[in-house]
Amino acid sequence: MRKSGTARRPRFIALLALVAACAAPQTSTSTSVATTAVTDGTQGAVTTAADERSAELINPGSVVICMTFPVARVSFYDAAGELAGQSVEFALELARRLGLEPEIRDTIFEEIIDAIEAGDCDFSLAGHFITPERLERIEMIPYLKGRQQMVVQFGNPEGIDDSVDICGRPVSSRAGTIQEDLILGVGLYEGSGLNDACAEADLTPIDLVTFPGEAEAIDTLRQGEVVAFLGGTTWVAEFPDELAIAPNVELPEFTNGIGVSKEHPLLTNALRSALDAMVADGTYLSIQDEWASPKR
Repeated sequence: MRKSGTARRPRFIALLALVAACAAPQTSTSTSVATTAVTDGTQGAVTTAADERSAELINPGSVVICMTFPVARVSFYDAAGELAGQSVEFALELARRLGLEPEIRDTIFEEIIDAIEAGDCDFSLAGHFITPERLERIEMIPYLKGRQQMVVQFGNPEGIDDSVDICGRPVSSRAGTIQEDLILGVGLYEGSGLNDACAEADLTPIDLVTFPGEAEAIDTLRQGEVVAFLGGTTWVAEFPDELAIAPNVELPEFTNGIGVSKEHPLLTNALRSALDAMVADGTYLSIQDEWASPKR
């Protein structure tokens, strides 16, 4: 039944030969632990004339970056009301290397791809998993690779040691994410989702409860309203006395991508080159380490 409701130091490998994630600004997103830098090795047109690339931008001289807030340690507002987090720093550094003024827009996760297609975002950095469906709509530049994990209450009081242990029980996630697809067994996980495993074990389906943002979804776990959360595991570092990673639950790997319009090849290549340079000079790893979540 589906309902709707209102990162230890990472392994780091620069995969320079490699070819590969939860609209208008939100008016009211994941980065996992054990992640790896991923670049697809395409050296963009470093010498592309600035005026040619600017023609692809919403506002010449600046770049509009869409992401979702808040996601612990990834994209949030600090005590002083300033933007902070791993994805924020990645975005700001990419903009700096492109010689553009950054404008970060807080956008509902489900609406970000629509926003890219509509020309409301120059690019996104919101923890979108790279999937065939998304690649049909936008370009996606690989930037982060890791394994999905399940978050439970600290001490694992519900004894969740296998994915089938959540069958028939309430579990939260952010709407529109790959974790939702994983639970329901749709999209990339058609026929191999967690509910498919429940059916094979002759158990009832997971009671999935989705929310527009991760903060609301994680709160239901903290309050004991659900037994587990699938999404950004950086929340464990935010609430270390309340949350933990389910240690024995094995979930699929993921690769996150920066989203760019298919109509903007110069911007796409420039972003690839900037990301490759960040990996090569150590900036990427420095940002990763700064915001890495300790493993519980």
